[in-house]
Amino acid sequence: MRTRRAKRWHVEYKPEEVRVDRIDMRESGVCFTASDPPPMPDQLPLYLSTSVSAWLKQNLMLTVRATLPIVANGNTIAVYVWFE
Repeated sequence: MRTRRAKRWHVEYKPEEVRVDRIDMRESGVCFTASDPPPMPDQLPLYLSTSVSAWLKQNLMLTVRATLPIVANGNTIAVYVWFE
């Protein structure tokens, strides 16, 4: 059985400040997370939210089924999005 590697893309929301990666997890799911160096923990949710919004505006044909924030120590560090 072959394992499928996730594809990693950079979202171009203020790349001079923070780079957010979009990782294609499966055919109907992606994960957004910050690249190195990550922003301050209290700023990361803003960057993730804005990146998800920008990605959705570029892909109007997608319908979001669910989102899941990934939280560590009370801070959102990633966002998983399922879509149709």
